[in-house]
Amino acid sequence: MGRIILVTGGARSGKSRYAEELIAGCGDDIVYIATARAMDTEMTERIARHRVQRPASWRTVECPTRPSAVVAAEGGHAAGILLDCLTVMITNRMLAHPVDWQMPTVAQMHLVETDVLAETEAIVSAVINSRADLVAVTNEVGYGIVPLSPMARFFRDCAGRVNQRMATAAAEVFLVVAGIPMRIKGH
Repeated sequence: MGRIILVTGGARSGKSRYAEELIAGCGDDIVYIATARAMDTEMTERIARHRVQRPASWRTVECPTRPSAVVAAEGGHAAGILLDCLTVMITNRMLAHPVDWQMPTVAQMHLVETDVLAETEAIVSAVINSRADLVAVTNEVGYGIVPLSPMARFFRDCAGRVNQRMATAAAEVFLVVAGIPMRIKGH
């Protein structure tokens, strides 16, 4: 049975770098699940920089919306899996739904959150049924002000619930602040 290690923190906190250090300790056969999409020049360049940083031996699987499928497929033989990141996956799944985010209905938001949480449960289940450990990166987005837009409020709330579920399932949780990882769960 695989374990979940959750790494959270703010933007540019060093959480991805720390997650890469953690997963490197799992062995040689590492699968990197990338959830980001190259939708503009800046993101294309950011993805390219991330690729160059990673060891060439790591296998990258681009999977913006269903990382659970990659965990299920690779977890039986990989030494470790790095999922970077959950909050980008949430955004991708949100945008896959035909919702007018200027005026979403309660029913629409419930449907989207149900979808996102179902994928979260599928990730947890896939790890439990695998031999590989999963290091999952996520953003801590709840420290700021209440956002003005319905979409931003929904995202913040949904990400908070996903992070709570993943932290509950995780054997270890780290909060990274200014490049310094702090263990907040586990030994």
